[in-house]
Amino acid sequence: MDNWKIIMSASSAAPFEVYLAKSYLESEGIATLLQNDLAAQVYSGAVDEAKLLVKESDVEQGIKILTKGGYIKD
Repeated sequence: MDNWKIIMSASSAAPFEVYLAKSYLESEGIATLLQNDLAAQVYSGAVDEAKLLVKESDVEQGIKILTKGGYIKD
């Protein structure tokens, strides 16, 4: 079983950017999961922010892709 790691959260970006980053990674062949996304939408900041996760084996590649796409700043 793969371990999943957080590589981006809504607290480090505008909330909608997490969803855009998820689609961008998936278009590049990286599997993703969202954590707390529904709660973050419903309770709008009252709970933990949405987080974007990738498999531990894809963390390095995912960060490179998101940096190249402008979702993560150097």
